[in-house]
Amino acid sequence: MRLGIFLSLLFLSASLLGQSIHEQSLKLKSGALHLASIKDTIKPHHLILAFTDDVGERWKYTSWTQELHWLARERNALVVSPETKNRELTWADLNAVIQLFNDSVESIENAEFIALGSGVTHAPTMIENAFNGLLISPSAQVSVGDIQKTTALGVVKTIETDSSSQVAAQLERAGAWVLYDQQFGADYYYVDGYKQFYLDAFEKVDSVHLSMVNDSLQEFRTSVAGNLPDVIRQGQKVEVEIMVYQNGEYIVDLLDLSAKSVFHRELYLGKGRHMVELKTNDLDWGVYKLQISGSKFLYKHKLMIRG
Repeated sequence: MRLGIFLSLLFLSASLLGQSIHEQSLKLKSGALHLASIKDTIKPHHLILAFTDDVGERWKYTSWTQELHWLARERNALVVSPETKNRELTWADLNAVIQLFNDSVESIENAEFIALGSGVTHAPTMIENAFNGLLISPSAQVSVGDIQKTTALGVVKTIETDSSSQVAAQLERAGAWVLYDQQFGADYYYVDGYKQFYLDAFEKVDSVHLSMVNDSLQEFRTSVAGNLPDVIRQGQKVEVEIMVYQNGEYIVDLLDLSAKSVFHRELYLGKGRHMVELKTNDLDWGVYKLQISGSKFLYKHKLMIRG
């Protein structure tokens, strides 16, 4: 009987592990930094730094941590939220937080972050130090220098007035791999209702980053995916899928036999897959040359349009 009660209590305590918030303070040169953390296993795989929205009183770092108990469970992570209200955290501060939990996780090398609303203001420091992460409804702009390391980020737009599209564009221009998506609802910070959506977004970030590491994409060059047709009928469209490994300005030209451009587009493309569509409705029958040029990239392909 006693053994049964003991095992029941043991099971209960284990099941409630992820619901228990642990609070502590870290002494820094800039003053004490309050932290809240939550985990679902005795030895989580990695660390997730969680930055909450500091505008108004709706969210506190402790409630944001509690809200993310499911994320700790599903990603087998230790979620740590620093109190950031009226405080700007430097890399030295954030690194001190990461090192504090070095013995609490299997690997701090796989640390990542999640930011809600105004919490995006703390993202640049993480991004510049090559951490992957998820930004939900950013409410401010970000300022990052050129990103030289492999960094993948998910940006989710949840309301029409948030800064997600601008933030995604800024990050792409800086050299990050950005996966942009939208998820609208009656309550744009209602995380609980969109758990699977945010988990899927994190998994996409994982997938991209894993490909970047395994394939050493830094050594690859921008390319056109697949084989374009050599002959098409007038009126058909040509879809050109470009895999960009170095963000920058790209020029797409369709030249006739006299080298005159009958289609010309200048594009800024961030890292990732892009689709360029060529319409042939207004083009005469004949032979053309498709030419795409950009930073350390030149692609040419002959194309015949016929009736």
